[in-house]
Amino acid sequence: MNAEELEKIVRRHEMQCLELKESFNAECIETACAFTNAQGGFIVIGVDNKGNPSKHQLRFEGLRDYENKISTATEPSVAVDAEKVEFRGCEVVVLKVVENPLKPVAYKGRCFVRKGSVNHQMTPVEIAECHLKSTGSSMDAVFVEGVTKCDLDMEAVRRYMRKAVREGRRNYSEDEDPWSVLKKLEWVKSETEITRAAYLLFAKYPQRKFSQAVVHAGAFKADGAVIYDSHDSMGNVQDQVEDALNFVKKSIRCAIVVTGKAEHDRYWEYPVEAIREAIANAVCHRDYSIGNDIQIKVFEDRIVITNPGQLPFDMTLEDLDNPDHSSRPRNKLLAQAFYDMHIIEHYGSGVRRMRKECDNNGSPYPVWTSEKGEFCIRFPARTMESAAKLGIDLAKLGLDASQSAQKEPESTLKSNMKSSMKSSMKSEDRLMLVLKDDQTMSLPKMAEAIGLSVAGVRKVLDKLKASGRIRRVGPDKGGHWEVMDGGAEQGVVNV
Repeated sequence: MNAEELEKIVRRHEMQCLELKESFNAECIETACAFTNAQGGFIVIGVDNKGNPSKHQLRFEGLRDYENKISTATEPSVAVDAEKVEFRGCEVVVLKVVENPLKPVAYKGRCFVRKGSVNHQMTPVEIAECHLKSTGSSMDAVFVEGVTKCDLDMEAVRRYMRKAVREGRRNYSEDEDPWSVLKKLEWVKSETEITRAAYLLFAKYPQRKFSQAVVHAGAFKADGAVIYDSHDSMGNVQDQVEDALNFVKKSIRCAIVVTGKAEHDRYWEYPVEAIREAIANAVCHRDYSIGNDIQIKVFEDRIVITNPGQLPFDMTLEDLDNPDHSSRPRNKLLAQAFYDMHIIEHYGSGVRRMRKECDNNGSPYPVWTSEKGEFCIRFPARTMESAAKLGIDLAKLGLDASQSAQKEPESTLKSNMKSSMKSSMKSEDRLMLVLKDDQTMSLPKMAEAIGLSVAGVRKVLDKLKASGRIRRVGPDKGGHWEVMDGGAEQGVVNV
């Protein structure tokens, strides 16, 4: 390393991979341990914390002495390259520490990892996670004790296979044996060796072994003292994301602008696709060794999603702000399955996609924290100003923040939705709107949704079929309605 290269490193002052010390001491060894358990870094000796050469005389030891002191004090031994460099008219020592392939490395029986400018002492869980990562494994590759092939639902495996094929990410044949697929993917090894990932994804009742594998959601009024609705998303984790998202969607408001086009314009109170991404990441990346469940709290002015387990041991909140940050899944097998089904993407793109959805919705960016063993993401309510930048008039749509305080339970919201639909739309258009959301809806549910009798719904269906706006595909039982066009007059429906 030459003086120019060292100058660039010090000027960047990236403390995640830089430590400035006036002299060599025990903290240098601790920092070397922390660097090698992360992504490596540089320890510059003879420079103060402002990046200037130390005023104190640097007592040079042999470069080999620096290397040996660090190597003999760490287990496994940390290899350090030491060299003298001319820096702003003075001679300093630069210790280059590379990431160790075998982790974690310990110093005096303790393991450290670099997080920002701090050497963080690793917890037992982080130590285990670090070791698994260094061997190419992950927490969800561990076998679940007392579980056999009989505990798995092969139909759930087939659902995964169909989704993966539909998304173009796997090439399974329809008659391929699900058990053989699990073995090829190394999600199971034998009929009595079932990985944690396979059990969470495909077990008939995963909560038998993992009672914490639940997404608990609640909707609150005022300051959170009153809860007016709640729901537990259970079953296997591949179904939990949509189930939890459906609860959020029914707990917030949506303005449907009926334009007469084939697709009506929808304006959600919150960016639902960003929330889907946050829920998917919570289910996929949470720490399943912790006994808490995932919690979703829908307040009048925010949505908060709390995920058991902090960020991976070698990742910081600042890393999330970097659009080029690498993907470091805690549960590699779950992440692969979720990627195959297009529930998540690889390469750490989740934050970028969430922000894009917030921009599209005129919503503030989410805020995240990682502390006390939990990762928390908070979606603030949309402001009038942020929506106005997209040409969205929240007051006109009935979605301004001031109306959030008047939010009512789901039963009242449904009642308001029906009365609003009745006052602004014809029966045919109301039914068209309903069928666009659910093409398999039964006659009684149609009647409830648009405020008519079953006989009245039949008459409306006959009119829509005669005008060519809908057609029936398949038998009465097991078939569905195909909607041919929007055909509704201009209007707004607040849901």
